[in-house]
Amino acid sequence: MPVIRAVFISILVHCLLMGTVIWIAPKFQLPEAETIEVELTPEAQIMQALKPKEQQIVRQAIVPEKMKLPEDDTLAKFLSEQKQRVKEETRAAQSGMTTNRSNQAAVAEPKKPTPAAPQRPRPAESQPSMDKDGFKEVDISKDLQEMNRFNEGMSTIGETMPNEMKVGSFTALNTDRYLFYTFYARMEELVRYRWETRVQQAIDRFDRLTLVNAGNRNWVTHIEFLLDKNGYLRQSLIMKSSGIPAFDAAAVNAFRDAKVFPNPPPEMVQEDGFIHIKFSFTVNYAPPVLVNRN
Repeated sequence: MPVIRAVFISILVHCLLMGTVIWIAPKFQLPEAETIEVELTPEAQIMQALKPKEQQIVRQAIVPEKMKLPEDDTLAKFLSEQKQRVKEETRAAQSGMTTNRSNQAAVAEPKKPTPAAPQRPRPAESQPSMDKDGFKEVDISKDLQEMNRFNEGMSTIGETMPNEMKVGSFTALNTDRYLFYTFYARMEELVRYRWETRVQQAIDRFDRLTLVNAGNRNWVTHIEFLLDKNGYLRQSLIMKSSGIPAFDAAAVNAFRDAKVFPNPPPEMVQEDGFIHIKFSFTVNYAPPVLVNRN
């Protein structure tokens, strides 16, 4: 009996132990391996995604009040002298320093009719009126008005705009205020003519094959200019070539010819002691039809 009792107790203990192990074992099992997909993204793409939205500085293009919308807090694509919102963004068809001209007269508010004044009989004039020096008085106000109408010209735009932007009779852009706009505008005035002149000189020196290859496409040069705290040009760094060295040189030499950009804002000076100015120069050459000569 003692032997049978001992065997029974042993079997019971082993059963309890096995049951305990079977009950506890799943709690200590490792979870099944999960499949994780990893995609490598180029570093440049990551940095671009992390960068804040860039805004392009443009020359102010004032539009009539009737074309504006109330200001809002959305971020505009462009920076300029004033903050403005327009009903529809458009760009002028003509190239040149950005300015709106003839549109002012075209979209001006109509004048309210004024009551006609009672007509008085004209006194008979035997002689034309004379001024104090004896010269005949001539009213040239209408002539001046007509001359001014022709001098208004067409609106122009000097910045590269997104391709999807509508072309209109004048330039209307949503802009946010740029703190250093005045300095930017002075810089453009010093550089634009020099740059355009050098681009034209470069085109005049092109041979026939280069003229054909350069036509009807955009040639863009990205350059960073370093100015000292007094506005003197110290260095030019071509960040991306246009593909035509003469166009790159035209942009660099335009800044070199200007040499100094007076009264830069002290706030623009960075930790390295320089003012970093980044410009994008775009040349779109549309040559006339070239005729083969026999």
